[in-house]
Amino acid sequence: MELDVIPTGIKELDAMLGGGVLDDSIVLLIYETNSFGWVLSIEMFRSFLDRGCFGVITNYSLPVGLLEKYASMVGFDLEEKGNSGELAIIDVFGAVHGMDLGIPYVYSPGRIDSSTFLPKLVELYYGILRKAGDRKPIGLTVGMDGFAKIFDEETAMKILRRNVMMKEAARLREERVRPINIMIVNRDRVSKGYISWLFHYAEHVIDFEPTERPGLERMIIRKSILPDFEPSMAEFVYSRGQIKIRRIRGLL
Repeated sequence: MELDVIPTGIKELDAMLGGGVLDDSIVLLIYETNSFGWVLSIEMFRSFLDRGCFGVITNYSLPVGLLEKYASMVGFDLEEKGNSGELAIIDVFGAVHGMDLGIPYVYSPGRIDSSTFLPKLVELYYGILRKAGDRKPIGLTVGMDGFAKIFDEETAMKILRRNVMMKEAARLREERVRPINIMIVNRDRVSKGYISWLFHYAEHVIDFEPTERPGLERMIIRKSILPDFEPSMAEFVYSRGQIKIRRIRGLL
């Protein structure tokens, strides 16, 4: 089986992952309350969009206005990208709270429950992709902890497993550009068992751990299924809208 590897565009990260990320894969970022590890997901997302991909943000956790503020921390103008047709937002958080913002690039699945959610999400997603044309889709899920809270962890995992199987069936029968999906999860908000299942389904896993120095974290590549991968660690720093990654060699 030939593996199609796509660089994230972040040089040090690509080297640690074994060359980039596998096409049609899930990249899981695990962080905690005091971490800025989630910022890396925005940088990856932006890098793919800068190379002509089409972004789909599935929002389970924040009001859209606050989501835009968080993106602006790294100079990513979510509103501008949406209005220019480079991305769309599926606003599940807003739908759960009865809000439909009427913003052209923000889509609502409407009223949902555990039985209707996945069909509605898939229908909405395919409609968005038709507007994207032949651009490669890049998903950003904010975040898998919010997904678990909207339903409950057991129900959330049943939905995710069903989605994984639908994705597998689509891969076999549909001739279309396949997506890369970036997911973030705050480990402080969910159980270890839930994290374990997310880890199981992701092809690449990046974990962030705090240190005693504010702003300095350990970034550990826990998993990548690429043949050139070896587990490794780096120093990760977020400061003044910029990230820095410095690989630490010989510690793992």
